[in-house]
Amino acid sequence: MRKNMKINILHLGFGKVGTEVVRQLSDFERVLQSRLNVELNFLGVFNSKTQFLPESGLLASQLIVKMESGGLKEGKDLDQAISKINEPFILLDTTASDQTFPYLIKALKKGGYLVLSNKKPLSGPYKNFKKLMEFGENRIFFETVVGAGLPVIKTIKDMMSTGDEIIKIEGSFSGTLGFIFTELQKGRKFSQVVKEARDQGYTEPDPRDDLSGLDIARKVLILSRLLGQKSELRKINLSGLVPDEMKDCSVEDFMQKLIHLDALYAVRIKNASKKNESLRFLGSVEKNKSSVQLLEIDSSSDIGNLKGPDNIVVVQSRRYSKNPLVIKGPGAGIEVTAAGVFTDILEAIKAIKANQVIPAVLNTLPVAV
Repeated sequence: MRKNMKINILHLGFGKVGTEVVRQLSDFERVLQSRLNVELNFLGVFNSKTQFLPESGLLASQLIVKMESGGLKEGKDLDQAISKINEPFILLDTTASDQTFPYLIKALKKGGYLVLSNKKPLSGPYKNFKKLMEFGENRIFFETVVGAGLPVIKTIKDMMSTGDEIIKIEGSFSGTLGFIFTELQKGRKFSQVVKEARDQGYTEPDPRDDLSGLDIARKVLILSRLLGQKSELRKINLSGLVPDEMKDCSVEDFMQKLIHLDALYAVRIKNASKKNESLRFLGSVEKNKSSVQLLEIDSSSDIGNLKGPDNIVVVQSRRYSKNPLVIKGPGAGIEVTAAGVFTDILEAIKAIKANQVIPAVLNTLPVAV
């Protein structure tokens, strides 16, 4: 019987998405073993101030049981954990931290592979992005940083690798803001809709994190870099939805002051409707120009007709010039994002297995004399 290949995992961030990823891996544990002959072995789980380091590692199913019984303890031995690994491994970053970059680089230098749902290492200084990419695209997988479960990154990479030229990428990259503006079109008040979005868990605990547009700007920045632009976050034309006078108050005060924005958005929705247009908060990437802003869009267009928390990305290229390529579907949600991370883990597994097989084949070839 063929022995399963063991691939170790160091997991950064065991929050909602991270936990769901492990649950999904647990559900398909036997499939991975029987079909891919792979056994995923969790050697460590790390949060900002805590860690769990099983002696010889645990399967996903075993890890879930341990974590549910309170596995995390104080400690920050991630650097040491990376140093000790001598077998194929994946560093999985499902945090929202801007402090993981040094660990990612160390893992790559150690021969590891990266799977990220954390967009901050990719949207920091361009020199950091460049340094990550220098290790090769088959070493780092990050599909979920832009469209959660939507195949945005892969589609764009495939188009470019087959010689297509991307002219423009435009889309609604926030399920939260998609929900808000869909509800506003029904005649509801801005303050009520934002409160409901927060209560339902669509927004961050501080809704300004969504309304500022910064999260979308990070996604736009990553897309622009994939197109070869040496962009920086500060150069993106960002017009958020939070007035300056409401940026520094407490969350509670902000929620109370939202009522002052009701009239503004009621008028904007009404004016757009008169022209058969919809308000949409869009990110856009073109050659040497990226923006994030609220725009009036033809209601019959793909973007203008978008409903609820779905995301949509419209890609115009040399091949898709008259009829742009449209990618549409759930762009947010814990299960959808975790499924996208799972897919990236499978891609990393394929890359690891390919890199293991090629040297083995080369070693069997006759040496020329």
